[in-house]
Amino acid sequence: MENFTIKKQYLLPAIAGLALLLGGGFFLNGEEKEEAKPQTPLSVSVTRAEMKEMQQGLRLTGTVEGLTSAIISARYSGQVEELNVENGQQVQAGTPLLRTDSQELLNNVRLAENSVQKAAVNLENNTAILNRQQSLRDIGATSQQNLEAAQTQWAVSNAERDDAAVSLAIAQKRLADATILSPVTGVVANKNVTLGQMVSAGTQLMTVEQIDAVYVTVQVEQQDIGKVQIGKAAKVKVDTYPDREFAGTVAVINPVAGRESRLFAVKIRVENPDFALMPGMFAEILLSEEEARSVLTVPRSALTSRKGQNYIFIVEEGKARQLAIEPGQLFDEELEIKSGLEAGKMVIIDNLDKLKDGDAVATYGGEK
Repeated sequence: MENFTIKKQYLLPAIAGLALLLGGGFFLNGEEKEEAKPQTPLSVSVTRAEMKEMQQGLRLTGTVEGLTSAIISARYSGQVEELNVENGQQVQAGTPLLRTDSQELLNNVRLAENSVQKAAVNLENNTAILNRQQSLRDIGATSQQNLEAAQTQWAVSNAERDDAAVSLAIAQKRLADATILSPVTGVVANKNVTLGQMVSAGTQLMTVEQIDAVYVTVQVEQQDIGKVQIGKAAKVKVDTYPDREFAGTVAVINPVAGRESRLFAVKIRVENPDFALMPGMFAEILLSEEEARSVLTVPRSALTSRKGQNYIFIVEEGKARQLAIEPGQLFDEELEIKSGLEAGKMVIIDNLDKLKDGDAVATYGGEK
């Protein structure tokens, strides 16, 4: 009986240990099974590395400006009686833009015309008197004093006739200036006048931006200014027309750098017959330096750097493979790859921060 009790005492811990061991085995098997679960592929966008014709050059950003910005101001005070244009309207040189109150100016013209007529009549009479005195003096029928008096009177009336003509020209000019004409062909902008408004002489009423050709103004650093010459060809692009390229030439180079920025202002002239380019637009400019060449390119978003080394990821057999590469020139959003990559490889362009070499990936995009 005692022996059975002793065996029972040893048997219970042994059973408990066996259970613990088996349980641990189950847990280990569970962990092994969990580790054996397949990795969920990471979704990534891909594109194919391609050989493309690219052109190196100086890439700049700038702003579109009108070739001329004509400030339209009132020459005389008055009420706006006629307003013919609105902002954004295209006008030709000589187009009437607006007219101020002209009745008083018209009356002044009539008064000046009357003065001219009176002076002309007076001059005609004094011319007749002078001719008569000259004839009488020739036959000794009048004195030299009377002849000189007639000559003086004629000179005065002739000057009065000239003064009246000048006054008429001034009155006519003032009347003409009541109607303001566009000095250039362009687009109306910054209009700040309304019909019936009283305006003072010198008040700026609007501008007319001459944009049948425009300037794109850029700032060039001193280490690059040697690459810029008058007449050098340029390519201009704006966000408004992403698929369109405008041809330009360097027209103006400021020979003095900005006092604070130390940058040189350069103006590129671009012909703009359809008024597509508008003042204030942001522009990207390429000043070509050499002929186009064939380079292997990938989107710049494909590049990642780790510990000073540049990498890209390609897709092979459903997995991401990390490649060390040597990047080259940047062409807008396209990056040249000098070495480390072959044309035709499928390159990953997003989720790079979540990738490791060998990770399973699910791709979308690229070529079929």
